[in-house]
Amino acid sequence: MHYNPSASLPLTLNSNIKDKNLVKKNLSFIKPLATALVATMALGAMSSSHAEMLFSDTSVSLLYGDDYELVEDGELTTITLEHVSAHTWGGVFFFVDRLQGASDSENNKFKETYGEFSPKLKLQTFDDSFIKQVNLEAQYEFGSNSSGFSQDNYLVGIGADLNVPISGMKYASASLLHAFNDNTADDQQITLVYGWEKNNFVVDGFVDYSFNNDDTKDQLHINPQIKYNLQDVLGIDNRLEVGMEYSYWKNKYGTDETQNSPSALVKLHF
Repeated sequence: MHYNPSASLPLTLNSNIKDKNLVKKNLSFIKPLATALVATMALGAMSSSHAEMLFSDTSVSLLYGDDYELVEDGELTTITLEHVSAHTWGGVFFFVDRLQGASDSENNKFKETYGEFSPKLKLQTFDDSFIKQVNLEAQYEFGSNSSGFSQDNYLVGIGADLNVPISGMKYASASLLHAFNDNTADDQQITLVYGWEKNNFVVDGFVDYSFNNDDTKDQLHINPQIKYNLQDVLGIDNRLEVGMEYSYWKNKYGTDETQNSPSALVKLHF
């Protein structure tokens, strides 16, 4: 579950940041350009006549935890559809979360849909180097919830696929993005993504750090998943992983709240 720390704000916070600064108003034309860049990267790259798929994985996962901050009774159940693929021109990462919380005093359940679509275009590759590939990256974040909050954010920047000399390390990357946010001031985001696997044990996840937001505090979100692949044990054709996800989120949504939340996890790959 890749949840961007600058992407979603509670309704109470959203009501406090309606006044945008003058600079952002004067630069409002940049956001449509960022939107166009995301679309151009996605459509142009995927329609390339020389495109070849190198790797593809699609999965659905179920998460449950009861210690989330800024959520009714701390309880959240999340279903996630996720897809990642690597191509000769770059790659695509996409996911959609459907979240549901506990019932409030009026027996209403909090519900939210949140997703990200992240294409990247290969700019340069390197042999026998810590940096394997440099990419032009973009990201579209979208979501809405039962409290009436909605968002459409656009991020653009530069990233690198890394060659980390650790046995079992499958992938690692680092990105620096500028976020054109819908309901709060623009900011910058550093994202680290990693995946390690050995003897059916899997550790993967991300680290997001968002900063330079005039409306909210800097945020740090560390979100690993620790899993065991039961495919060989059960003798089935698809990967079936069980384990846990841990979410450490300092200044969640830019508030003073810090989240330390473990969740049970089941993930099936197609």
